[in-house]
Amino acid sequence: MRYSLIKWITLIAIFITCSFTSVAATPNFKLGVDRDDVYGPLLKGKRIALMVNQSSLTSDGVHTIDKLLAQQEKYGFKVVKLFSVEHGLRGKEEAGFGDNNSIDAKTGLTVISLYGRDSDGRERANPTAQQLDDIDLVIYDLQDVGVRYFTYTVSMHYLLESLQKYQKQFMVFDRPNPVGQYVYGPILKEPYMSGIGIDPVPMVHGLTSGEFANMMVQEGWLTNFDHRSWSAHHQQKYQFPIDNLFIIPMANYQHDMPYSLPVPPSPSLKTDLSVALYPSLGFFEATSVNTGRGSDHPFEQIGFSDKRFYMNTHYNVSDAIAKGGWPQAGKTVYGERILQPVKPTVGYLVDWWFKFKQNGYQLAASEGEEKDYLLNQQRYFVSRPLWLAKVAGDNQLLQQLLLATKQGLNKEQTIEMIEQSWQAELNNYHQLREKYRLYP
Repeated sequence: MRYSLIKWITLIAIFITCSFTSVAATPNFKLGVDRDDVYGPLLKGKRIALMVNQSSLTSDGVHTIDKLLAQQEKYGFKVVKLFSVEHGLRGKEEAGFGDNNSIDAKTGLTVISLYGRDSDGRERANPTAQQLDDIDLVIYDLQDVGVRYFTYTVSMHYLLESLQKYQKQFMVFDRPNPVGQYVYGPILKEPYMSGIGIDPVPMVHGLTSGEFANMMVQEGWLTNFDHRSWSAHHQQKYQFPIDNLFIIPMANYQHDMPYSLPVPPSPSLKTDLSVALYPSLGFFEATSVNTGRGSDHPFEQIGFSDKRFYMNTHYNVSDAIAKGGWPQAGKTVYGERILQPVKPTVGYLVDWWFKFKQNGYQLAASEGEEKDYLLNQQRYFVSRPLWLAKVAGDNQLLQQLLLATKQGLNKEQTIEMIEQSWQAELNNYHQLREKYRLYP
């Protein structure tokens, strides 16, 4: 059976000795892209598209595009097209932006953007029949960061919908999840599906991209191009055939291994520290607080343009971030520089909620005021309540913060109340995750 084949391929990775605790210290560690002895024979006779960006590198620093082009004759396949996602093929575009369709100057291959809209207004997320007509299989090789609102797995979901409709195959070159030892946050609820979350997983999901794809396909989570409803869940006619899914696992990897990303996965995640802090500071994207965007240390510091918020840093925010709709553009902000990685936590958000309350600010805008969030950035802490629900996965977080204030809870009690409310669903998710773990 096809499922057994996936398991067999996976066992190659699992049962090779895993006696090291660091990827960097593991001489036999291999990324999925490194394992052409596994995937090469599976590609024979196929026309291939690559879903890649600047993070798509072998362990030796060779780009996946270059490696696959060099292997065409050896394994008898042909690379015919490139797909790009948010931040673009070269990873230079900021959050909310992607490429335009183009010809790659280096290889001459067509680049199809799967992010944003075409000039005619069509959403690019799902490749069309014409864009898929000359390919048999798409290889996904993107460095994810283990957080639901990082959009690469959302793009994977959208792609799979088109591949299912037009009967194409899908292969994942697996990569480490830099926060893969953690599962944290609410499970996404259906009303809060969006471009930053479409599958019912926790905010920090604890999966590699290969595990995520396997879970999505095996659980029947594709939505038949309806990105606001789960009505197509589990309907076989809309789901991706397991026989068309190929996961190329890593060798000598386990979830708790430290992994230093060789290149930034996006322009605002420049360091290992920012990647580690991203799950905790991502909540602030729905607030009037700057998360370091437009500074030298994005996602390593947070600040607001009021000197009373000074803790250990102040910094200037570039006015260039205004085009992305981020707050505090062009201002000097005062706040906190975080120097050490932490486990994912809602604690920073709770702490700043209390700071805004103590300094006399209004705590949350209404959903009706959300469209004017930049105009209200000096007035409210949570300036985008609906966006906060989409980031978190449900609308309970803001209600819990308001309830904590009403009941006079302190910071520690508030954090405990919030985290306890997630626990029952997370217990169920841990059981689900065990079914799809490819690595210890």
